[in-house]
Amino acid sequence: MTIGILLPHSNAHPGIFKDFMDGFNSLLAKKELTGSVTIKKESIGFGGMEKEVYAKAEKLLVSDDVDILIAYMDEKVTGMIYSLVQSTGKLLIVVNPGANHPLNWIAQSTVIHLNLQHAFLCSLTGRLAAATENQSAAYASSFYDCGYLHSADMVKKFMTCGGHILHNFINNQAYDENFEINQLTDFLTFRTDCKNILCVYDEKPASLFFERLNNHKADLPLSLYVSPMMITENALEKMGAGFNFSINGYLPWQPGMDTADNQNFKKACTRPATIFSLLGWESAMVIDEIQTNYKNDLQEGEAIVEHLKSSPLAGPRGEMKLDSETGYYKAPVGRFILEQGSNNAAVEWITDMEKEWRTFSAIETEGSVTGWTNTYLCY
Repeated sequence: MTIGILLPHSNAHPGIFKDFMDGFNSLLAKKELTGSVTIKKESIGFGGMEKEVYAKAEKLLVSDDVDILIAYMDEKVTGMIYSLVQSTGKLLIVVNPGANHPLNWIAQSTVIHLNLQHAFLCSLTGRLAAATENQSAAYASSFYDCGYLHSADMVKKFMTCGGHILHNFINNQAYDENFEINQLTDFLTFRTDCKNILCVYDEKPASLFFERLNNHKADLPLSLYVSPMMITENALEKMGAGFNFSINGYLPWQPGMDTADNQNFKKACTRPATIFSLLGWESAMVIDEIQTNYKNDLQEGEAIVEHLKSSPLAGPRGEMKLDSETGYYKAPVGRFILEQGSNNAAVEWITDMEKEWRTFSAIETEGSVTGWTNTYLCY
């Protein structure tokens, strides 16, 4: 079996492609598939240059004649290579954190999507925030983070469920000692009735945001409802004895999950386990399933997809199932709660989110949509 992989780069997360390949190769080694799988890689930079992405995908699919293509790239760019993939009949596995989603959810017969469900999780967080007694909130994000649909999904769900946005704060500063949130804290001082903040940040600005907000003396305790990258270990590194506010949200995975599959994953990787190595490991799980249990032509993408629909996978974050209606893998989600002043977060893992997922994926994006085309976290 020959696998083609389109890999991105990131200045913010420089280990992204190394981690992905570490997870991918570690699973192949564990399954003793290293000798039977040939890997051909191409770099696509930050993943937003459409002509470059198309040329690299065409090289792997046509010139190199790979059996399966794994593309770590954004949904906005992925659609551009669908016709190329369909013409070859081969399987395309789209991998990314899931901060964007398609403008419609029409499944492609030879395409599957494996991501961390960030947009879905942000939508769940928006619903959670709207369920509070005080349904008003401020919104805080960075110029980069708010350029993806996960941000719109959080706000849209919040407002659909009865919430009201009282203030928008978009930070466009460097992530260093000069980072400040004065406009937001000034608003919170003026509007003492606003106790909730919807937040969407990557790890580094999240850590700075938490630190700056912790210095703000609020009349009433604040409650933050945050995106998944804000509740990673790196984002919470300055927690110390706890923050002067609570943090709520949903996450797809955390290193401390006490399951055999997660422990095996972390032990097998040669680098510290990250979400990027997780995506590599899970991508290799799909390859393992195909190599081991699919006995027909490996270049029959449509038939492989049908096989995967009836073949759940057991991985580090629990059972993953391929949704037959959308072509997206679904997995358990973690409900994260960090109480004010605590340094010990509680995480409840929820395995049945079928109703919520069906509602989320049934909504088509309307109107004009703008935003970044490079893959989320690749900047």
